[in-house]
Amino acid sequence: MSNRYRIIRVTLWILACVSIPLWIACDQPGWDLDVIHGAIRSLQAGHDPYADAMAIQEAFHRDLASHPNAPTPLSYVYSPITLPLLRLIGALPIWFSGTMYWLLYAVCALSLVWVGMQAVEDHERKAFLLFAPASLFFPGLLQHDVILSGNVALILYALVLLGAVFGWRRGQWHWCYLAILFASCFKAPLLILTAIPLLSARRQWLPAGVTLATGVSLFSMQSLLWPSLFRNFLQTLNLMFNYGHDFGCSPVGLLGNLLLHYGVPYSFAGTIIYVVYAVPIFAVLFYLSRQFLNSRFSLQQWLPVLLLGVFLLNPRLIEYDIVPLTIPMALIGWRLLVRFNSPKRAILIFASVVAVGNLFAVQNFGHWKQVEGIFLVIFFVAGCWDLLHEFRTAHVAEVFEISEPEYATV
Repeated sequence: MSNRYRIIRVTLWILACVSIPLWIACDQPGWDLDVIHGAIRSLQAGHDPYADAMAIQEAFHRDLASHPNAPTPLSYVYSPITLPLLRLIGALPIWFSGTMYWLLYAVCALSLVWVGMQAVEDHERKAFLLFAPASLFFPGLLQHDVILSGNVALILYALVLLGAVFGWRRGQWHWCYLAILFASCFKAPLLILTAIPLLSARRQWLPAGVTLATGVSLFSMQSLLWPSLFRNFLQTLNLMFNYGHDFGCSPVGLLGNLLLHYGVPYSFAGTIIYVVYAVPIFAVLFYLSRQFLNSRFSLQQWLPVLLLGVFLLNPRLIEYDIVPLTIPMALIGWRLLVRFNSPKRAILIFASVVAVGNLFAVQNFGHWKQVEGIFLVIFFVAGCWDLLHEFRTAHVAEVFEISEPEYATV
C-alpha cells in the first residue's frame, strides 16, 4: 500500500473528525440523550418517568396552535426493566456519566464501521477504506445527522454485531445471543436479530429459540412486576405514534404513513402487509443461508445481504437503525455494478445514483424516509440477485468440472 494512499486515507479520517465539532456548532447534539437525562431526573424526584413524559406530550399538543412549528417533545419509550440501570447512572456525577456515555458511543459508532468492513473482500478493501470515514455521515447512503443524536440504538447494534463477528470467526454465538437479550430490554423488536446467528451457522434453532422465548418472557413479565409502570410505558408508546406519526422507512412503515395521510386505519392493514413481505424475505434468506453453509459463496459475499434482509424484518426502521447498513448497502451496489461495468464506470454510476437520491431526500424529512425505503428494497433485491447469480455460476462450473474427464476419455 503506497504512502500516497495512506496519506489520503488518514486525511479523510482527519476531515471526518474535524467535521463533527463543526457540525455540532450548527446543530445541538444529544437530543435523544436528553430524553434519558429527563427520565433520570423523574426517577430522582420519585416520579414515574412515563407519566411525566405523557404529561409533557399532552400539554404540548393541547397548546399546539401557539407553537405549530416547534419540534414534538421526545419521550422515554424503553421498558421498565431499564429503569434500575437509569437509577444507577443517576447516582453518578452527571459530568462523569455523560463523558463515559459519549466515549462509549463514539467507540460503538466506529465499531459499526469496523463490522461493516468485515464484509469487504481483499480486492475491494482499498476503495472501501476510503469510503469508511464518510459512512457514519450517510446512514443508508443518505445524508443525515443521526450520528449526533446520542441514541442508545447505536450502542445496542454495536454490541450485537460485535458478538456476531465473534460468532462468524470462532463459531461461538453466546456473546451475540446475550447482546440481543440485553438490546431487547430497551427495544423488544431487536429480538429479530436472532435471525443473524440462525442464518449464519448450523444447529442454531435451539439457542435462537431459547433467546427469543427468554426475550419475550422478559418483556411480558414486566406487566406483573411493575403493572403501573408497564401500563404507562405502553401508553407512552401509543402517544408516540399518535402524536409523532413516525413509522419509519421500512416497507410497512411507509405504508403506515400513507394510510395515515389518507385517514385510513393502519394497524390491521400494516400487519397484513408486513406478513406478506416478511415471510418471503425470510424464506429467501433461509434459502441463501443454506447455500452459504454449503460453501457456495463466502461470508464476505453473504454478510451484506444477510444484514440488510434481517434488518428489513424489523417493522419500524428509524434513521439510527440504518447506520449499520451503510457499508453493506454500498458493497451490494458496487458488486452488482462491477459485474457489467469497468471499475471507473461503476464508481461513476454508483456515485450518480447516490447523489440523485440525496438531492431528492434532503428536500424535506418525509422524502428522506421515502427514498431510504426505496433504497433498502432495491439494494436487498439486487444483493439477492447477485448471490443467486454467483451460486448459478459456481454450480455450472462444478458441472463442467465433473463432466470434463468423461469427455476427455471419449
